[in-house]
Amino acid sequence: MIRLGVLRSARPMQVGFLILLTVCSAQLGYWMLDEVRYTARVEARLRTAYESGTPAVDPGVLSRLHEERFHRLNRYAWEGAFFLAVLLASMAVVHRAVREESDLRRRQEDFLAAMSHELKSPLASLRLSVDTIAMRDPPPTRRAELVERLQADLGRLQRMITNVLDTSRLASGEIRGAPERQVLADDVAAVVDEMKGQALDGASRVHVDVPNDLVIVVDPDGVRTVLRNLVHNAIKATNGGGDVHVHAERGDGIVRLQVRDNGTGFPPSEATRLFDKFYRVEGDNRARTGGTGLGLYLVKRCVELDGGTLFAESEGPGRGACFTVTWPAAPDLAP
Repeated sequence: MIRLGVLRSARPMQVGFLILLTVCSAQLGYWMLDEVRYTARVEARLRTAYESGTPAVDPGVLSRLHEERFHRLNRYAWEGAFFLAVLLASMAVVHRAVREESDLRRRQEDFLAAMSHELKSPLASLRLSVDTIAMRDPPPTRRAELVERLQADLGRLQRMITNVLDTSRLASGEIRGAPERQVLADDVAAVVDEMKGQALDGASRVHVDVPNDLVIVVDPDGVRTVLRNLVHNAIKATNGGGDVHVHAERGDGIVRLQVRDNGTGFPPSEATRLFDKFYRVEGDNRARTGGTGLGLYLVKRCVELDGGTLFAESEGPGRGACFTVTWPAAPDLAP
């Protein structure tokens, strides 16, 4: 999937570079042919003058040759400038391609490393919990805690695998489910309940303010993916203990949802790049929050496919973040 994406993005660049090379080669061939013809014409004129026994070349001939030489030099100057411009453009294209491929390769390597880490941690926790239940026969209260941890780790694995599969389906152009009327409050409640164990482990507090009359027409799986990733990221950002606020309201024919936290935040300059595939913010928070760099990419694609908008805000590292999503309101709710 990754390799296919690289090839698709590089193909237009390769075609453009091939066209530039073809133009340059044709121009060079024309110059060589024209120079051969010009030399042959001059040689024929001089031979004719010599064979006719003319004691001196007619000044008019020299004037015409001089004028022709000037025009040829002028034409070659313009064509040479074009040739140089083409070469410079080709160099710029190659430089940009190499830089983008290098950046993409680095992000892919980061993704593989992050994926390995994200899989290793819950698997180790699952193994420890299963061994504890199997070998020590803990009391009922401890057993319930271990079962809850097992469920949380399995949910974490399921989210990662779902993100990878959803990314693959979006990249291949697979058609999603038909849009349906969804009560946003119900979807938010289901996702928050699903994330309850993770929030408690990180001492995060999730506050929900979503009216029950907000209805949107979206792909059900898509809106769950959006909510799941945004709430999950906000809880991770407040892993040391903090508040996550999920607020929604209606206005101007849209439903606006905000997921705000007072956690790690990010540099304001990174706001647009957060939604790139495999992208993760550099810095100390990166190792602490983890992630594969696919969640926000999926959020953006799902929101766009449902006709909505998405943007992120933060005042800087350590000052929290706010993600705002808008969807068109259901027709009967639009003012």
